[in-house]
Amino acid sequence: MAGTDGLPRGVARALAVVALATASAVFAAEPIELARTTAEIRIRLPAQSRPVVAVVPGTDRIALELPAGAEYPRDFAASTGGLVRGGEAVVAGSGRVRLDLELAAGYLEQVVYEPEAVVLRFRSRFEAPQALSDPDEQYLIGPDDKIQVVVYNHPDLTSVIRVTRDGLITAPLVGEIRAGGYTPRQLAARLAELLGRDFLVHPQVEAQVVEYRSQWVILSGEVQRQGRIPLRGGTKLKEALAEAGGFTETAGEEITITRRKTSGDGAATRTIRRRDFENGVENPLLAEGDLVEVAAAARCYIQGEIRKPGRVIVERGMTLLRVIALAEGLTEWANRKEVRVLYGDSTNRRERVYNVNKILAGKAPDPVMEGGEVIVVKRRFL
Repeated sequence: MAGTDGLPRGVARALAVVALATASAVFAAEPIELARTTAEIRIRLPAQSRPVVAVVPGTDRIALELPAGAEYPRDFAASTGGLVRGGEAVVAGSGRVRLDLELAAGYLEQVVYEPEAVVLRFRSRFEAPQALSDPDEQYLIGPDDKIQVVVYNHPDLTSVIRVTRDGLITAPLVGEIRAGGYTPRQLAARLAELLGRDFLVHPQVEAQVVEYRSQWVILSGEVQRQGRIPLRGGTKLKEALAEAGGFTETAGEEITITRRKTSGDGAATRTIRRRDFENGVENPLLAEGDLVEVAAAARCYIQGEIRKPGRVIVERGMTLLRVIALAEGLTEWANRKEVRVLYGDSTNRRERVYNVNKILAGKAPDPVMEGGEVIVVKRRFL
């Protein structure tokens, strides 16, 4: 088979390797973009009552028998965007023409017979699927990411490449190609298409991100390690918190995610209850630039006839008796029948009185503290 400019494929590849090592001028002035993934060849048939057409598909080639006078493109590579490498027409006798098409990056998906034409529809064999089950394939490559490109059975073409600030990479033989904004699978598909077009026969290419540097989320608040966390493909809240070392002992019940709006100014805020997160009810996918903040645990205040007055961290489900116990209990002069709990702030203050003796005896409910309460234990009178 011939490579570029009619040279044998092995010679073309060897010359390209030498040129790549000695001069950057072999690269295209503009980066190569992703090509189209579908194309068609329309073959117009001569005006006959019943033109007979035969199509014999194959893995690498397609053979067609057409009536003389059929019209088809002269440059199959250009008309299909590289999905078909080329074609050759030979007179088969008896008013027939045999057309041989050599496939490159495409395969024959469908043959449509029309009254005045036959249409060959092609699709790229390297096309990335629309629905990706692998979370890493949701990641879009960005500047400063490091990509490993593996060409199977061609270790000399395997390389690790840093994405430039403009989102470009320079790959062996292919030259400069845009990588930013594409998934690893889409990038591998494009590299395979370009290598298969001029250098290799049906190359198998794999691309993966080995160093994530372009996208980040920021964690703050009650986490073990605050700061930037690299955003990998399909990174969810659970993975980001795990990389930050998890919650601190003083972490509260709310996790807030702030995200920049995709259009216009401002940001959207979402608050997640820690209980729902830990139970697996809430574990959202994170996006570039998200700010994740874990709130500090709520506190209540206890004062008066208590052995250790002050602030008490309110744990999940903590009750009045538990707060009193953490404050080392009531003094002997405490009024156990009238323990006052103040709720709300100074502008919306509410008060309730609890009988600790009845709570201990199981005759009254033990109220749950939510945080922000002020507990006042007064001195009893003789």
